[in-house]
Amino acid sequence: MKKIIALLIAVMMVVGLFAACGESKPEVTEVTLKIWAPTEDQANENSWLQTRLKAFETAHPNYKITWELGVCGEGDAANLVGTDPSAAGDIFMYANDQIGTLVEAGALAKLGGTYLDFVKNNYSATYSNSVTYKGEVYGFPMTCNTWFMYYNKKLVSDEDVKSLEKLLEKGTVAFPMTTAWYNGAFFLGNGGTLFGEAGNDEAAGIQFGGEAGYAAAKKMVELMANPNFVNDADSKGNSGLKDGSVVAYFDGSWNYAGLYEVLGEDLGAVALPTVNIGGKDVNMKSLAGSKVIGVNPNCKNQKVAMEVAAFLASEESQLARFELRNITPALSSLAANDKVKASICAQAEIAVMAGTSVVQPGLTGMSAFWTEMGTFGGNVDNGTVTLDNYKEQVDLLYAALNGKGL
Repeated sequence: MKKIIALLIAVMMVVGLFAACGESKPEVTEVTLKIWAPTEDQANENSWLQTRLKAFETAHPNYKITWELGVCGEGDAANLVGTDPSAAGDIFMYANDQIGTLVEAGALAKLGGTYLDFVKNNYSATYSNSVTYKGEVYGFPMTCNTWFMYYNKKLVSDEDVKSLEKLLEKGTVAFPMTTAWYNGAFFLGNGGTLFGEAGNDEAAGIQFGGEAGYAAAKKMVELMANPNFVNDADSKGNSGLKDGSVVAYFDGSWNYAGLYEVLGEDLGAVALPTVNIGGKDVNMKSLAGSKVIGVNPNCKNQKVAMEVAAFLASEESQLARFELRNITPALSSLAANDKVKASICAQAEIAVMAGTSVVQPGLTGMSAFWTEMGTFGGNVDNGTVTLDNYKEQVDLLYAALNGKGL
């Protein structure tokens, strides 16, 4: 009996040995990837980036990845990555208005196949246009990048915030008249365009001239003459909303936490109001873009880098980033998420993206916009642009923006 048992054990061991030999373990690919991201996303091991990279490792046991993390804010990518793409991060985040600079520097890989389909099918046209340059798509939108209006619920009603004129009847409104990212709102609201409707037609130029442009500029001059309208310089709007001297001002989600700490449930946030230009009410319109995650075409492990970038832009990853940093996710599906719906900032930004904004172009021709609109707004603020000369000033602005006369 003992001999039989011993024989059976021997047979089983041989069978097991052959079975083991026949099993094929998954091949493990060893990879080193450099990821450059904002400081806030990687402050410690519990930060968004570290936790999402661990999640990627769990989901992809076929990769053994050595992560090399570096710091690069979205607004710094054009300089830090574009200066020497070959030495930069394999994966990095950037603000979409830098897309032209980065592509021309050879620092961004275009998307194709399922990755391109993902962007086309899971984002609004505003977002997909924000990452399109000369017909190609360069990255996955992560968060929206725009501004909206904060207000004090104790001082103005939900009806008041629909109209800039009504707000000015209630109290002081602060607006960044001297900042190009904001002051184009009057021209854009009155039909002005930046490189065509989709923001990607270089030949179309910046159309802020003509009668529509004159009317927008005239309104800006009239607003600055109103004692209840002030240029938001040195955080005047932020501090004024907190102490009650300002009823509303225009800003972004980055200042929400400090405002809520003071105002609590009295803090309101909403899309942009209408403004009466040339006798008709039109919506002020902000520039809307995105913060994007992209892949460096100089990366030696292009396939894996693209997989990681797509994972970091997934629904689960974008929601996790929202929960940690209160940054509104870009994916259309997350607009219906209960946590996103509960955020007044997120809802204001989503409303702006959907109805009171134009895409912020990433074309290199936008460089003139930032300089010239900042100067024009400053001249409105200091009285250089007046009701006597605003048409001449708009003609000069048009020429400066487009490099030609009317």
